[in-house]
Amino acid sequence: MLDLIEAAVTEPDASELVSQAALSAFERMRSISALDRARVWAHRPDALGDAAAAMLSCRGGQYDSPLVLAALRRTVRAEGPDSQILWTLVDGAGRLTISCAAPVLRHVYRETASSHLRGRAARALAATDPSFAAGFAVECLWDCEESTRELAARHAATADTRVVEQLRRLAADPAEEAEVQTAVRSRIGPETPDF
Repeated sequence: MLDLIEAAVTEPDASELVSQAALSAFERMRSISALDRARVWAHRPDALGDAAAAMLSCRGGQYDSPLVLAALRRTVRAEGPDSQILWTLVDGAGRLTISCAAPVLRHVYRETASSHLRGRAARALAATDPSFAAGFAVECLWDCEESTRELAARHAATADTRVVEQLRRLAADPAEEAEVQTAVRSRIGPETPDF
């Protein structure tokens, strides 16, 4: 079946409908042989390579990190910071804790027009970038997305007075989402006199 999928996607005269059906079938596969084939296809700079890299991002092991990182870099270079496949690759970089992906993730965070992708990049940075707490987490405290503010409230270093002030604002704001306020309150305790 995997050979048929490859033929359906790569044949020059294959119809778009057949190619999409083949890719969809591959994306639903959960077998070891599908993962093995994804490792072969992940190098391809086409839709089959994207599907393979996405599969490894979601279900691959730590040893698949170089393939996911290569696909992440290739996608940013070829398609820019707003490509749909980036959502899965960014999640995969975080799930696999690919620390050397941090520069690419920072670029995606800064350059994407999507607030949702920015939040995913922030989550991946929290898992991969040792400087996240003092860097991007601080910026995320002011993000428009609740989940990104919540992540920042859990991670932002409190050495900066701006961070402490913003955490106080978030805790006191009656319009703030409950999850964000819970995250802030989890940081406030008797041992945190700065608050």
